[in-house]
Amino acid sequence: MAQISQSAPVREECLDRPKTQAERTALAERRMLDAAVELLNSAGMEGATLKAIGEKAGYSRGLATHHFGTKAALFRKLLREISATWVTELNDRVRGLTGLEAFTAAADAHLNHVLARPDLLRAMYILWFGSLDPGSEFKPNLAGFMKLQRKSMANWVRGGQDTGEIRKEIDPERMGEQLYGTLTGLNHQWLVDPTLDLERAYQEMKRNIHQLLRNAAA
Repeated sequence: MAQISQSAPVREECLDRPKTQAERTALAERRMLDAAVELLNSAGMEGATLKAIGEKAGYSRGLATHHFGTKAALFRKLLREISATWVTELNDRVRGLTGLEAFTAAADAHLNHVLARPDLLRAMYILWFGSLDPGSEFKPNLAGFMKLQRKSMANWVRGGQDTGEIRKEIDPERMGEQLYGTLTGLNHQWLVDPTLDLERAYQEMKRNIHQLLRNAAA
């Protein structure tokens, strides 16, 4: 079963002491979130019912309801977990960087994350687009998450402008919107059509960003 976190899973057979209630709860929730990722990839939002998630995780059909209450609540928790995994990886790669160097590191981190865990990417996009359904109970705060991503990119632009590396006439906020839209758009196309050469697309995107933003006088 796929792990949402990149950290090593708990190995039950290596634990000599009985688990605490908190540990049992955390293990059950992790298994059910992993099961939700698998079901979203294979059966979509409609097929990823609480009953199916609980059973796929190896528990009774009612345990998912007991832990999460509703499917919408489980999906919100799952989306937070997926987003947090990505943000942690991004922060590790770009810490201390700014300007074009930050863009390059972020793009490389993003591509590595996508290629290593396409199941998480697909689950995330299924949840993103499912939340647009006016009749859906699943209404996560996607706007807030996306705003933070755009803000980070805008700050990298400002940092590059401060050092003279990026052209002063570039609007940081507008560029952050465009760059984030490019990343999400490329990955959406790849999920729909896996024949798209995603690695080449990222390489060309990085080159185009450098050509567009770089201050020729620097």
